[in-house]
Amino acid sequence: MKPKVSIIIPCYNAEKWIEKCILSAINQNYENTEVIFVDNESTDRSLEIAKEVQERHPKLLISSAPNLYKYSWEEPVNEGLKISSGEYITILGADDFVLASYVSNFMRYIEQIPFKILAFQSPIRGVRGASEESMPEMGHFYETLSEFKELLFQKSPVTTPTVVYNRELYERNLLNWDSKYLGAADYNLYFQLADSGVFIFPAGMWLGYYYRWHKEQATWGMHEEETSYDEVIKEYWHTRWSTED
Repeated sequence: MKPKVSIIIPCYNAEKWIEKCILSAINQNYENTEVIFVDNESTDRSLEIAKEVQERHPKLLISSAPNLYKYSWEEPVNEGLKISSGEYITILGADDFVLASYVSNFMRYIEQIPFKILAFQSPIRGVRGASEESMPEMGHFYETLSEFKELLFQKSPVTTPTVVYNRELYERNLLNWDSKYLGAADYNLYFQLADSGVFIFPAGMWLGYYYRWHKEQATWGMHEEETSYDEVIKEYWHTRWSTED
């Protein structure tokens, strides 16, 4: 049997999009997936909609986590990781959706590489709000860990929602989202992984992830924060790595 893939869907107030998101995960043509929906104390109908989907698709796993930190998915992702049993784990944004072939595509890519992949990413295709008007494709490409580390100081060279993690990283306690960075915790995670010698392998082509841009998403909220958490993270790692050198 193919390696099991866990798809974790952390959700806070995504009632407009959540049914399409969950169904896109459930309807994967890959033969061995589990889908885990974790509600982050939504105040809308997100959890109710997920339960309605579960009635039609009983294999959908549903859990919840406290909402402690703004713009952060640390709490629901950690809950999903505890529940998950897949050899590979990916986190699907509650307002996004994927092709039915998405998991098959990235697993085919991973399995063809002649060494163990601990982390993997691919480009995203943007869609605009409810209209789903197509937006430009975005991806990141680099060849070495040292090149990746240099890119980290320019901006995050990772399309966060597409990252696939090998379970080994979780078992080694390397999947940690630091809550003090709020919604920038993913950026800090990539520095942490690079610091541990983990290479996030970049696919050279789009594999089926649609990223929905809209003004209610956490990304917009982070832009309004007085503190530039990206700059704080860069400064911390610049100091740390400079000291080590």
